[in-house]
Amino acid sequence: MKSQPTTTLENQAKAHLEDEFPDEHATAVRVVWWDEGGHLREVVRAAADQIGVRFSEAERFPLELRRTAVKEPESPHVWYIPEAKTIKDSEEGMIERDWFRDIRETGGEIELTIEQLTAELYEVNPWDIYDIERGTESDRETAAKVIKNQFGSGGIPRYGDLIGEIITKGEGQILEHLLEGGWPEIDRDDETIARVQESLKDRHVAPADSAETPEEIEDVVWKWAVARWLVAEGMDVDAFPEGYGKVGSTLGDINPLKRIVDSRQSKRLAERYLSESYWGDVIEASDDVWELVACPVDGALDAALWDAWLESLEEGRYTECIERANERQQALGVYPDDIPWTTLWEQAEQVAELELRFAAWEERSQSFDPFDQYADQEDGTWKIDYGVLELEITGEPEQERLLDSHPATESLPEIRAELLETRYMDYLEEMSEAVVSSFSTGSPLAGKDAAYEWWTDNEQDLATGETVALFLIDALRLDLARELANRLREDYSIAEETRVSTLPSETKFGMAALTPGRAHRFRVKFRNGKLSVERGGQRLDNKGNRVKVLEREGWDVPDDRDSGWQHHQIAYYDKDIDDIGENELDNPESHFTSYIDELYDLITEKLENENWDRIYVVTDHGFVLLPKGTTMESISSYDGDGEVKYRRIAGDDVEDAGTGVRVTGQTPGTEYLKTSVRLLAHPRQYNSKSGLTDARYYHGGILPQECMLNFIRIEKE
Repeated sequence: MKSQPTTTLENQAKAHLEDEFPDEHATAVRVVWWDEGGHLREVVRAAADQIGVRFSEAERFPLELRRTAVKEPESPHVWYIPEAKTIKDSEEGMIERDWFRDIRETGGEIELTIEQLTAELYEVNPWDIYDIERGTESDRETAAKVIKNQFGSGGIPRYGDLIGEIITKGEGQILEHLLEGGWPEIDRDDETIARVQESLKDRHVAPADSAETPEEIEDVVWKWAVARWLVAEGMDVDAFPEGYGKVGSTLGDINPLKRIVDSRQSKRLAERYLSESYWGDVIEASDDVWELVACPVDGALDAALWDAWLESLEEGRYTECIERANERQQALGVYPDDIPWTTLWEQAEQVAELELRFAAWEERSQSFDPFDQYADQEDGTWKIDYGVLELEITGEPEQERLLDSHPATESLPEIRAELLETRYMDYLEEMSEAVVSSFSTGSPLAGKDAAYEWWTDNEQDLATGETVALFLIDALRLDLARELANRLREDYSIAEETRVSTLPSETKFGMAALTPGRAHRFRVKFRNGKLSVERGGQRLDNKGNRVKVLEREGWDVPDDRDSGWQHHQIAYYDKDIDDIGENELDNPESHFTSYIDELYDLITEKLENENWDRIYVVTDHGFVLLPKGTTMESISSYDGDGEVKYRRIAGDDVEDAGTGVRVTGQTPGTEYLKTSVRLLAHPRQYNSKSGLTDARYYHGGILPQECMLNFIRIEKE
């Protein structure tokens, strides 16, 4: 056998033709080439062309070549017949169609199939290439196509590689095929099994010799490949049975599974190599399982990593847990992002980050400004609120069927419930206590920039004559605004400022504060039994009045994102976030973050494709989103003539005594108030006389989540 020939199929066919044709091919000599199956057509045509002879094919019946011969020029010719010379007849048995004796005597006759011609190159038997007696016509067709593809790829294939491709029906080498697709495409007869075992032995998969069935061979190959990857990441080779961990002498064979996984980005491969346990006992005996974190195969490893991660979490090593969860996500990056294992470790990182932030909150000083504590750019507790949002979005990855045996199915739901329900609710309640205390002992809003002053503070920049768009986004909570700003910062110049919303933190007052006009002329007053808002005597209670003020000052107000943006000053209103919350849509957290994606796309579209110079993103108020299933407490202590809303009471008769925080025009930071307003701070409380019942989403009170805002200025670099 010759494992690596130096001759191609065309050259071998050329050699046969040269043996049959006289020297120089000067006369009208003909050579008949019988090719059972007709797979050598192009090979024989090319060989004939190389030696300068003509080529004719019997397209319907062999003898038609005699009829067409009278029209052929007087020159050497190959007559190609894509059939067998000897055929089987149901009555007479085997019939030899010896119809070209005269041609054979004056020229020549060749009987060669693609299997026979290929076998000559490798000096083996034709049935070693493909056994036509055992195979079907369809499989023979496939084998022939494989042979032609292998020789047509720019080189001469090694014998083992060619046979491997034929056995897998063109689906790759045997080892790689088994690692990626398993056995299904391969025949299951004893001879094929033996040939597969021989091929695997050549690739150093020694344990395959002891396997008897295709299923046993699959299992051996998978375990062998996983063991090699574990060894490559640091596992002791001696921890594995003989033949599994030791690498062969061929460098390319060191880690074939890694090559496949790295190149495929396949969810199916993730399911095969992460949902099954291959080396549980070996991994369990490892001194430090985190040394193997970069290995993205073996469900037993992922389970062991989780157990070790959970132990660190319970010991309070949160920073380490964040880093390790991130490391595991990086390792699983060889698979698509949507596999449950990646989501699991993404959530593990979120859990550890929340644990770290809750721990910092619980260790806070006894005296602090809750509004500053919440809004601080670097260390603010707004990151707790956004962390809770993210954790909700990643859902319940442990519920995936593929993770049924993963230890996270027991531990993660409890951890998540404690963070999202107990710890987050405790945080909100403690924050509310701090808010009430801060008003009792001082003036927490004094000196803070207010939303109603924004227009006055930016008056000069808004009047430069540049193309400016003002995005007035309803309920853009501070954490969502910060997330938007962080994403935009990668490509644009970003300036941020923190402001206190107009109180009460409701749309009517917040949006009125963002209309043109002098800050000192802004008023919120009690009028005809209702709280009303104006600037310079202009009522701003409804959107229509606010739009009129903007238009009077030279701003166009389009109805949607796509039309009406021709003017150089645009004020665009959007209330999607408030609609999502107030309409109680399922999974509002996902809707909120999807909206930020859409807003990001809209801003980049306006800046890049529509050439706006500058965009401002401002908002009227934030919101609170309570844990699912929170039980609310109704407050019914007020019997006065004021106006009662879900999170506040307004009126001239509102007194100091009562629940929450009372603010007036004498309260530093709310000088615009011309009446008294009592704002609820406790997250589970609402005013029963508001006419509303329990609500998971709300605003209008005095929690920092409701009234601390982040405004953004965006320009091209």
